[in-house]
Amino acid sequence: QRDSDRLRYQLALATGEDTSSSSSMGMKEQPALEYLDNIIQKELLPVLQEEAVNGTVQALERPDAFDPVLDRNVYARADSNEPQDVDMCKACTALYNFTGPLFLALHRLPQGGEMYLPLVAVLEHVILTFISRLKQQVSRICNNKTALQLLMDSTASSAADTVVGSDGRTKSQSQSFGQVMERRKAFAQLVLAYADGDLLEAVSDEKTGELSVVPSIPAPAADTPRNNSEMANKIAGMEDLDLVGGVEREESNLSVELHFVRPFLEFAGMELAQLRTCSDEDIMKAACLAHSLLKLSSLLDSRLKIRSRLGITSTKTLANTRALREAIKTIKANGLKMAKFCRADILLQSITRLSKVCNSSTIVARDAVRIPSSVNDLGEYMTLASDNLREAAGNAVTAYAFSALEQYIPLCLIQTVRVLAAGKGVVAKAPITMNGIEALDRSGSVLYRDLKGATSFDNSFWDIELAAVSFERSASFIAMMELEMPELEAYYQENRNDFSEQDFQLMFSMDGPRRKGDVGRYHMLVKRLDSH
Repeated sequence: QRDSDRLRYQLALATGEDTSSSSSMGMKEQPALEYLDNIIQKELLPVLQEEAVNGTVQALERPDAFDPVLDRNVYARADSNEPQDVDMCKACTALYNFTGPLFLALHRLPQGGEMYLPLVAVLEHVILTFISRLKQQVSRICNNKTALQLLMDSTASSAADTVVGSDGRTKSQSQSFGQVMERRKAFAQLVLAYADGDLLEAVSDEKTGELSVVPSIPAPAADTPRNNSEMANKIAGMEDLDLVGGVEREESNLSVELHFVRPFLEFAGMELAQLRTCSDEDIMKAACLAHSLLKLSSLLDSRLKIRSRLGITSTKTLANTRALREAIKTIKANGLKMAKFCRADILLQSITRLSKVCNSSTIVARDAVRIPSSVNDLGEYMTLASDNLREAAGNAVTAYAFSALEQYIPLCLIQTVRVLAAGKGVVAKAPITMNGIEALDRSGSVLYRDLKGATSFDNSFWDIELAAVSFERSASFIAMMELEMPELEAYYQENRNDFSEQDFQLMFSMDGPRRKGDVGRYHMLVKRLDSH
């Protein structure tokens, strides 16, 4: 005891403590762990919690909280095209940075203890506050836009899925266009691009030069890199996604999507002015929001994973964080929604421009072959939109926004031919000419080149095989307009399965530059072929 008093006296002298007070030498000893717990609970955690709440709220109050960060050097472009090369918006960055110490504390505190649960509650409060402001931003961007109406549309009865109920009976479950879009390979590629939160966090730390919030140790040398299929199997919720694709499967997906999109493809007599599409600024904000939310949700989800002593992440999450994980899923769901919104809006932008081709004077031009101005307009739009979206949201969201256009653009050209073959559009005033048919054929080549140029960046979802099949089909359909009647009959006999019987009947009935329409010859030909 005497030695202890002497040491306490020497410590008091070293620290300048008043040794004359009665409480100085009569102080009751306190265990070190209890002392540290009090410091953490009463002084450290309140400061961290206050910073997390105030820092996030201050960022959300900024007028540019959810706007793209476009302050790069005017001559600079990201060397790599991975999604993590583009910064998140300021609100997402603030939420990620200010909640970092709290997530780190969760891994250090006893799970379920008196300091653990209040910390989880504060994180829930911060993230739910973020979500409430996020929904307002989503509403500002999407409200009154045709793309949102298309995503929410579930009136197409043919798009219903059959599911087996608990009683063993098959039931029909209607799906919206937004749900049908998830069948595409491009959607699986988008989800996979943002699936590995550890990879996103590591690259972010490499860029900023800061340490990761939850330190990770490199995997042992025996570990091998994961490929896409292995990673997909380990990611919850990706079991039902299509990472294989293929022409037949994508064409089947297109046929389902057409139940929703077909009303917008009725070019003749349709008031396309009713389509409300996004401005360049709005589509950039939507893409940035999609990128930021997908990246943020992946990073936050990674912070909840329990790591081993070797730094290897397991599939287990921290205890008592169910509500927190649900809030993070809500952030991810909004990110996917905005990515789908971008894809739907880019599609409607393309349809709006190509719907004008059937009324172009170039279709009936006799003096020269000229590309319709709306075709050139679409090419310029795709190039500009690709550059803008890549700068605002990176390549993954941009690639998804442009996905399936290699099917829809040829489909719009085929629809234009159908309108003209039915005697509608500009041909109602003057007959179609060989120059006009050549202009349509060249339009397909121009649009193929422009679309390929707009999507020719690293990690693009461009499907060259699907594009070749789709554009070749549209070129064959356009070529039927210039055939003489005997040539058309021969083509029908050899390629009867290439197009629908309704399309062939339309071709036989149209007046072309080198033939007079005669639908009777079609019916006679069908009877003769069916009899054999």
